[in-house]
This record gives sequence, C-alpha cells and structure tokens, in this order.
Amino acid sequence: MGGHSRYPGRWPMKRTGVALAFLVALLGLGSAVKAQTAELLQQLEAARTPTEALPLLERLGRALSEGELFGEEVRIARLTVRFWQDPAAPPEVVERLQHIYGMIAPALAVMDPPLAETLFVRVPLTWATSDDAIRRKQGLAVLILSWELFFGYEQQEILLQALPSVLAQAATWPEEAFEAILSFLADRVTLSSEAHLPDSLPEAFVERLRRHQGNYAWRLPDILALDTTETGTDRLIAWAQSPPPLPPSLAAYRQRWREAFLAKLDGRRLTLEQKRRVVALLSDPGLRDAVFRLVRTWRHRGEPLPPPPPESLPLLEEWAVREHCEEAVRLLAAAGQEGLTRLFRVAMEDLRDRDAPIREPRPCEWDRWSALFAHAEAIADRIGAAYREGPTPRLLRLLARAGRWEVVLEALSSPEAALRREAAFLLALAVAPEEDALARTGDAGQGQALVASWQKRPELHPRAREALRQALRDEDPNVQREALRALLFLGDETAWPVLLAALRVENENRFQTFLSGFRPALTDSLARALAEVARGDPSEALRRRAVVLLGRAEPGPWQAAVEPVLQQLLRDPDQEVRRAAAEYFAAVPAREVATTAALLEATRDAHMYVRHAAAIALGLARGWTPELVDRLEVRLREGDPDANVVRALEDAYPHALRRAPGAVDRLLAIVLERKGPARWRKALAEGPQADAAVAWELLKRLEARPLKDWAPVPPGFGPGLLQRMVEFFVRAEEDPPPLGIIGHLVPREMLDPFLIRRALEDPEASLGHRLWLIQQALEIPEDLREGVWQLLMQALREEEGGEMTLALLGRWGFDGVRRLVEELWGEPETLRHVARHLRQQEELGKLQMAAGNVGGPRLPEPTAEDLPWVEATLARLAPGARDPRLEPLVDLLGLWNLGNDSALRKAAFRYRIPQLLLRHLADPHECRAVAEVVGSLFGRGVTPRCR
Repeated sequence: MGGHSRYPGRWPMKRTGVALAFLVALLGLGSAVKAQTAELLQQLEAARTPTEALPLLERLGRALSEGELFGEEVRIARLTVRFWQDPAAPPEVVERLQHIYGMIAPALAVMDPPLAETLFVRVPLTWATSDDAIRRKQGLAVLILSWELFFGYEQQEILLQALPSVLAQAATWPEEAFEAILSFLADRVTLSSEAHLPDSLPEAFVERLRRHQGNYAWRLPDILALDTTETGTDRLIAWAQSPPPLPPSLAAYRQRWREAFLAKLDGRRLTLEQKRRVVALLSDPGLRDAVFRLVRTWRHRGEPLPPPPPESLPLLEEWAVREHCEEAVRLLAAAGQEGLTRLFRVAMEDLRDRDAPIREPRPCEWDRWSALFAHAEAIADRIGAAYREGPTPRLLRLLARAGRWEVVLEALSSPEAALRREAAFLLALAVAPEEDALARTGDAGQGQALVASWQKRPELHPRAREALRQALRDEDPNVQREALRALLFLGDETAWPVLLAALRVENENRFQTFLSGFRPALTDSLARALAEVARGDPSEALRRRAVVLLGRAEPGPWQAAVEPVLQQLLRDPDQEVRRAAAEYFAAVPAREVATTAALLEATRDAHMYVRHAAAIALGLARGWTPELVDRLEVRLREGDPDANVVRALEDAYPHALRRAPGAVDRLLAIVLERKGPARWRKALAEGPQADAAVAWELLKRLEARPLKDWAPVPPGFGPGLLQRMVEFFVRAEEDPPPLGIIGHLVPREMLDPFLIRRALEDPEASLGHRLWLIQQALEIPEDLREGVWQLLMQALREEEGGEMTLALLGRWGFDGVRRLVEELWGEPETLRHVARHLRQQEELGKLQMAAGNVGGPRLPEPTAEDLPWVEATLARLAPGARDPRLEPLVDLLGLWNLGNDSALRKAAFRYRIPQLLLRHLADPHECRAVAEVVGSLFGRGVTPRCR
C-alpha cells in the first residue's frame, strides 16, 4: 500500500505506540549510563593505588569529555585528591588527573574553593619546591593552569599569597627549574595588570635574578615590578642606576633595558626621596629621556616634584631652554631659592631681545614665566632689585603676585606708558575680578592668584581707589579704560563723567582703542544716561558710540529700560547710528513686539549693512505676533539684492514660528505638509525649543490629527527593507521627519506624557505603532507606567509590536521579566509563545548588527540581587514533569549569561541555580532545554549529554 495504512483510524495509535517505546528505550539507556557512571565512581573510591586507579581515571576523563557527571565535580575531586597528593604517583596518572581537573576546575573553584586551592595551589607548590626534577616540572605546569583558572575568577591572590615562599626556595634551584619559574612569572603573572605580590620579593631570589643570564633576562624589569612595596620601588631605581649584566646577545640593548626599569615606575606613587634619586639619574645621558618622562607624569598627576640634587642644577638650567624644557623648568622651581634664582636668570635673558625687530623666542618661555609667577614670593627681593634696575611690565606682574602692590600703585604714575598700562590692568583685575578679565592674563589661574594676593593687602584698598580715580585723567586710553572698568564695577559715580567724555574724543581710532576688551558694568541710571546721549545728542558719531558702548556692556536689568530708546534709533537719520542699533539687537535679543516690528521695517533700509543686521536680530527677537509673522512672510516674498539678507530673513522665519502661539498652523504646514525649504525644518530640529504657549498649541493641533500624519513608523529591518531603511535615514538627515522636529520644539516634560497618552488612547492605530510611539518618549511618567505595561502585555499575548515589545520591556529592566513570568505563570502556553517572540526579536537585532547597523534591543539580564527570585522560580518546577514553562524560563531568565561573568557564576552556585537545573538532566526532553545553560555555568567546554 506504499507505506499507507489500510486502516487510517489505527495509524495514530500505532505511531503513538512507537514513540512511547522509543521513549522507554531512551529512558532505559539513560538509566544504564547513569548506573555505569555511578559504578565508575564507586570503583574509583575503592581503588587503593594510583596505578590501580589509572584505567578508571581514563574512563572518567572520557565520561567527562562526553558530557557526563555534571554536578559531581566536588565528589570527583575528593575521590582523586589522594592520588594527586601521592608523591609516588606515576607521571601518566598525574597527566590524566591534570586532564580531568582541567575540565572540572571552573566549577570546583566556585563549588568548593578550599578544595580547589588544595588541588591547584597547595599540592603543585609542594611539587614545585621538591627535589624531584620531574615533580618540579609538573608542579610548575599545574601552577600555570591554576593561574589561568584563578585569573578568570579574580582569585589570583590565592596563588600570589603563596608565591613568595616558592620564590625563596627557587633561588637554590638548578638553572632549568629557575628558568621555568621565571617563565611562569613572565608569561603569566606579569601579563595581569592587577597582579602584584603581597610582600616584597625574597632577597635570595632577587640576588639570583641579578646573576640570571638566561632567556628571561630581558623580562627582569617586569618580574621585579611585581613587587609593589617601597623596597620593590627602591630596587627598580637601583637596577636602573646599576643594572645586572646582560647576556652577550642582548648587550647592545643595555640602555633600553635600563630605561625599562624606570618605565615600571610610571604607575607608582613614589616618595619625595625616591623621586629625588630618580631625578639624580639625569646625570646619565642615556637615562635622561626616561627621567624626564617620569617627571612629566608626576606633573600631570599633580604630584609634588622633588628638590633636585644641587649638582644637577647647572644641567637643569641648561635644559630649561632646550628639549624637555617644561620638566627642567618645573624641577628648577622645585629646587627652592637657588633653583628659582637660576630660572629667573634664564627668564631675564628672554627680555633682553624682546624688542628686537626679528626675534626667535626660545622654547618654554611661557613655562619659565609661569613657574616664576607661581613662586614669586620666594625671590621677591631678587625680582624687586631687577625691577629697580630695569622696570618692565612682566617684572611688575611678578611683584604683584609676590604681594608688592605698593610698586604697582607707584607704577600707575610712571612716565612709561607700558608700565602704566600694566599697573592699571593689574589693579583693575584685582579690584574687579570679572571672568573676562581673569582670562585676559592668559591663564585664569594666574588671574585668581593675583586677586588672592591683592585681598591680603586690605590696607591698600582705599589708596588703590584713589589711584584709579587719578588714572581716569591718563592720556593713554588703555589706562583710562581699565580704571573706568574697575570704578564702574565698584559703583563709583565719579567715573560716569569720564565715561561720557570718552564718547566725545575726536579721534575714532582712539575711541576704538578705548573699547578694546571693555565690558563695563552699568547701573540703570548710567545706562539711561547713555541712551539719552544716543537719542538726543546732535553728533551722529556720539550717538553711534553710545549705542556701541551699550552693546559692549555687561548684561543686566538695564537692557529692558533702554530698549524703547534704541528701538527708535532704528529710524535715525544717520545710517551708521541705524546700523549700530540693529547690531545691538543682533547681540541683545529684542523683548518687545514694537521692537520686532521696527526691526522688520529696518530690513527695508537703504543701507545693506543695516538690513543684514536687522534680519539677524529678527532671528533672536522674542516679541512675535501672527501679524508680524504675516509681515515677515511678505518681506520674504519681496526678496533682497543681498543674498546674506535673504538668508538671514529665511533663518528668522522658523524662529518667529517658535515664538508666536497664533502662528502654529503655519508651523504645522512646514513640519507636516513639508512647505518651505528643507533647511527650515532642519533649523527647527536643531534650534532651541518653542515657547511654552506655542508648544501647548502645537500639541492641541496634533491631538486632532491621525498618527500617520506626524508620527509614522520608520521602515523596519529585514532583507527586503534594508534599502528603504537606508533611504529613510539619509532623507531624515537632510529633511528631518515631523516627530524629530516636534521632539526639539516641545519640552520633554510636555511631550513624553502626550505621546504616551496618545498611544494608550488611540484604538485606530496598530499595536506596533502605539508601542513605537511610547518608545519615542524618554521617560514614562509614574502615573502612566501601568497603562503602558498593560498595552505591552496585550502586544506580547498577540505577538505583535516586533522589536518594540523587547525595547519597552527593557524600560522595566529585569523587574519586567519577573513580572512577566509571574503574570503568565498560570498560562504556560502563552509564556512559551511570549518567550519565543522575544527571542526572535533579539535574534533579529543581532542580525541587524551583523549587517553593519545599530544592534536591536536585548532581553534584560539578571543581577546578583535577582538570583534569589530566580532560585525560587526554578524550584517551582518539578523535575521529570516536562513542565512547559521550563524552556521559556531558561530563555527569559538569561541563565546562559550567568556563566559568562565570574561574579555572577559564583552567586548562581550560592543560590543553587546549577543544582536546580541539574535535576532536569535525567529527562531527555528537559535535558535539551537546560543543556547549554548547564554547560555555560560549569565551564567544562561541553554540554551535558542528553539521551
């Protein structure tokens, strides 16, 4: 009948019978294998000698390799440790045990750490220190295995604690054995950046190292660096100074070898005495670069530099103008008065040719003067003597730093203009320490140091104010400007007439010099006085200068008071006054609607520069109405001969829409209907947020529109959609999509609740669309989280929403997985479908990453705090019952990842998670569900064998 039954009604019974028979056979086979392995362990327990145990160990190794005996690691270790410890055990027994222990070591290290320490540290250490060469070699081989094992579990200290005693004995070993221990140290221990010995290296071992001429001589710096004690640091310095002899094959690299000892000091905290010994090595030309590198490291870490030995000062003085001059300068400064005097002598040489027509500055000139500035008090008398001999602005600044402010006050009346300028600058800086002025020293820290120095001399403060008042009459505009700035900062009204008089100077260049760096602090009264000058003075130049000065002043409440006056100046008869007024509003945003209207009118000015400045000012103005937006549209249609004006007007349009609540419909036309150029939308997406009133109106309009109009879902990932996805993102970069623009216009505290409520309340949109919309919110408000969770659960039950389900689940972290499991515990089939759906989305994300795109969301993983719940959940599953929840739980709970983190693996064993999973290995169906997880947790490199 060609394989078809004549009695189709009986075929299902026949097929079921075959399946049951096959299952019974499998269970019988599994029971037989289990009985064999149990018998093997019993025979191993009965074995009396290592030789008798050898065939059993071979069988045991095969069983472990084939995925048997998971969970028996501790028993196996206890049964075999006596053979491992037996000094008479044949080499082949030791070799077989090494193979077995290599497989069970990861699990044993967390299941029974003391037993693991005995097997992998204590026993091989006794071998390594024995007189038997073969045993010693085996011991070192096992120590290498132990290091790899404990390195993975961050327990290297178990081995490191025991190493010093071994190294002490190694000093007397034959050369081959000594090379072996050096191999272990160099090729294993030194490669761990965190590894260091708890105590100093034994003296006898260090002496043997000095005599070593073998293959690991080049690695002696690495080995010596394992000793991080003060003694170890001293040895590194001493060996750099007087290294042991190198083998003939490496003799040509002796200098690099010495530098290697110094390089190992890089990450250490040295005492000042140790640093001094390092710096003393500058006398050796071959070590100079390495020493300067260390000094640079200390300096960058903010550590104090040592006073260098006196004999090194001439060398440092020479190097202060050469390569490594930064470090040499800092070391001279650390040498105290003698070093600073030498440094001062070098710095004074910098001044000799300062006014030469062609000057080649020497390296590190700024560093020399900075170091002297920082330590000026230590050589204040020497600086004072040099100043009296030849006064210069630099010396005057050093004296100010040293607290000699009397000299600064005297310099304010010096016949030399350069000294008066420096004195006025220093006094103004000290009296009025504004941020801009501090930065004008070239280093804000130096400005702060000058302020601190001045504050220590309160007895000079009244005298300084009087000196600054006198400086208001100085013929040099720079001196006058600094004095004015300081007095205005102090609120001294005697400066007002001088400020107003400065506007009336006949020479325009002198006025511009006066303005340079000038940002006065204005009171309301003074600002109004300047505004009155700008409005009523018959001189066009005076009106313009008053506006320019207001634009340079520090911001303050006075700006609102003068805006109506400056608004009127946009219609001044003089084009330069109009330009100054427009440029003022291009820097200070206009607040009033009337000012915005005046600026709009100014964009039709006959003067091109007035039009351009007014158009730029519109892009900052805050007072907009729908009528003004209408007028701006008209102005845009009119065009302009100057392309810069046209561009500024176009930039102002999206800004105006952010400020005018009544123009929201026009804003939506640009955003949703794509009216106007793409750069308007780009400007809206990259610029500031809209005013709150505009944002509310915008959300009200969006409430009435379908989601597809303003929040369409972008193309998903998939082989057929890849090109569409690429095109979407390229287009979005050039012309941002609606929701991207809205996200920039509306503050997040308004937008996020709006998006979520819209998603929860919009029954017409698909589940996937609604979840995607929620995912666009940065935060889910607390009062909306439950609604989002219920929508997420609906999507999971219906297996809709794609990767958005996984992304939203991630908002809850592993707490979301816990809640998901608890809610679906009574629905095993639904739990299975949900787990499969989430895993599919995760795999799709991995595929997306493999294709060179940003990876998709991942299932939340448990932390150590979640493991008690994981334990309790797994304990609810009866082994052998083929509970349909087992497989989805293994997928959802992230159990496989527990084996990839040493800390989590230890915690998993502490909470019996591996033991709970082992209960399911007896049943073939359940075994396949947990096999990979068990293999990961036990770290054997194979998965359990499922029958």
